[in-house]
Amino acid sequence: MSASARRADLERGKIFAILLVVLGHLVARQEPAGLQWYEPLRAVLYSFHIAFLFYLSGYATGLSGSDRRSGGAYRLMVRRRGARLLLPALLFGLVILTGKLVAARFIMVDNLPASPWSGVIDLVWHTDRSPAQSVWYLVVLFIFVAATPPLRLALGDRGGFACALSLLGLAGLSLVSMPRLLYLHGVCGNAVFFAAASKDANWTPWLDSNRRALTCGLLVALAAMLFLDVAAPGGLPTSLRRLATSLIALPALHALMRGLPPRAEAVLDALAPYGFAIYLLNTICIGLAKGVLMLALPWTTANFPLYAILLTIAGIAGPVIAKRLLIRPLPLLDRMTG
Repeated sequence: MSASARRADLERGKIFAILLVVLGHLVARQEPAGLQWYEPLRAVLYSFHIAFLFYLSGYATGLSGSDRRSGGAYRLMVRRRGARLLLPALLFGLVILTGKLVAARFIMVDNLPASPWSGVIDLVWHTDRSPAQSVWYLVVLFIFVAATPPLRLALGDRGGFACALSLLGLAGLSLVSMPRLLYLHGVCGNAVFFAAASKDANWTPWLDSNRRALTCGLLVALAAMLFLDVAAPGGLPTSLRRLATSLIALPALHALMRGLPPRAEAVLDALAPYGFAIYLLNTICIGLAKGVLMLALPWTTANFPLYAILLTIAGIAGPVIAKRLLIRPLPLLDRMTG
């Protein structure tokens, strides 16, 4: 969407979801021995925060009219979105891969590829082993944006039947265990959230009038998720739990973003221009900070609260500083992370 057409609730929602992404990246692979609370917390975060990002992106796509482009306008949009999404995914994926290979000579590095070539293959093909896990969202989002106009044209845009039918099919796909190749798992697991964003003019008034009830439902759903992960791990398929939680969380979070206290709005508004940079660079900053800290501070359960605070600060402040001091003077990188 153009800057003049951007909606404050969507922008705040995106940066809020990205901050949750940072929290989910504090532990890349192995948590400290004996730590029992972080993995259940991360499971709760992953049950809705990426789904919320796709929901907001789908909502913005509908508002901008990008889902109805055809002909030359569609081809132009695909080229622009490719430059906006695929190019940063490839560039920063290679930067992360190279950085890990270099940094591994001096500090401990999580998710280190066996070789440069295997790292490149995993970045593109075996995407569950990608050395740059964070970039998958950009690739999948591009696929959704590029596929939506021809799908809408093929299904028709009359009434709600075609839309409901397509959403039902997408929901079914999201429950299928797909191979983790070429980002296929991410596509099938998130298509329903991108497509579920309402375009109804009555949607936002309904969110505003039911904010308290939606918030209570969200708290109950997250508490239930946390209980299931602790008391009965593996009791329900992850995809089913994620779909059920997200159906409650997405409208509740959208409603909350429309009724935040002024101070919370000010914080999110200040961070919003750096959202893309935080998303792209948070794992690099967290990894560097963790590697340096481990030279002096053991990776233990007792030290993890301090690690969590410092790594969160690094994952947010590091990209902001990098954007202001290193990226803005470079027009191409500045546009990529704008």
